[in-house]
Amino acid sequence: MNALPLDRAREVHDRLLAALRDRRAAEHAAALLLRQVADEQLHHAFGHASVYEYAEQRLDLTLRQTRAFLQIAGALPSLPALDAAFAEGRLPWTKVREVVRVATPETETAWVEAATRRTSRELESMVSRSVTGQSPPEPDDPRGPARRRVVFEMEASDARVLLDALALLRAEAAVHGEELDDGAALAALGQRLLHDADGDGAPLAERYRIVVHHCPTCDASHAADAEVSETVQAQAACDAELVDLRPGPAHGHLTRTIPPATRRAVLHRDGLRCVVPGCRCRLWLDLHHLEPRSLGGTHDSDNLVTLCPIHHRLAHEGLLAVRRRRDGEVEVVHADGRRSVTRRRPTWVAQAGASSTTMGGHGPCGDGPPGPAA
Repeated sequence: MNALPLDRAREVHDRLLAALRDRRAAEHAAALLLRQVADEQLHHAFGHASVYEYAEQRLDLTLRQTRAFLQIAGALPSLPALDAAFAEGRLPWTKVREVVRVATPETETAWVEAATRRTSRELESMVSRSVTGQSPPEPDDPRGPARRRVVFEMEASDARVLLDALALLRAEAAVHGEELDDGAALAALGQRLLHDADGDGAPLAERYRIVVHHCPTCDASHAADAEVSETVQAQAACDAELVDLRPGPAHGHLTRTIPPATRRAVLHRDGLRCVVPGCRCRLWLDLHHLEPRSLGGTHDSDNLVTLCPIHHRLAHEGLLAVRRRRDGEVEVVHADGRRSVTRRRPTWVAQAGASSTTMGGHGPCGDGPPGPAA
């Protein structure tokens, strides 16, 4: 049996190591650039509601990769040794992701050394048995893991409620520049429930309200302490509650720009989510007039589509065009000219609160009237 060509193996091995170092250095640059996109909200220029949607559709990154890149890039400025190891290609992003969970400026050198010597699986085990600020544990350390994997199995509809709640908490955290993984968001949800356990106040339907005062005489609008942009005025004109504060018998009366029955029908028709393809937002939805009211547009359901607040703003800023085609489908045109089409849902009858959903009318379940719930 001939001896293996050791020189050839070493040559290919060295080339492979160099290629991996180049890839890791490119991942370092990509993480910093993605963080720049998020911090400057550059994804809005392409008509994307979030950096996660942008990364998935434009960069082919998964939600897990995007979240990790953003967390890594946010932590690197305070961890120069880890930053250098990543930039030089000595550590892959998967190891860097683990180290940023526990390393501090005082312990990062030890963690970088451990990450360089250990395999990814060994490093994950070390991190799971550590807390932030702690030095890397020894392999025979008897301490249990600081992080645990928790798996739930539930109905799909209940899972949707849980995911919406986690999205709400993550959106609130993003206001302060924080990034929450699913585990931290779920823990925060539990903390909020325990905190509010003794409270007797009813929760509000909206996350927040923007109160806009409008004078029909001079056509001026302003908020409590500032002027309101034309974009905000246009959004409010699409879908808002109107409270009459003028003296007289109608003082304090509440109406909506869109009749409640029409609003419910449009929301259910669009699946209770933003119609822009790729957008997963199901929270705080607005209805948008395809033909503006100022140009004669009506509240007819065919003139209305469901948008998330960010896509609604982009539409009114001219960075997103939404129109209904002759075949009834909704076409979305982004600022860079990219087009996408949302399939129109059939007309079903949604029965809320039942153990199942009754569907009737013209749709895949038949043409007859709705029958009793199963």
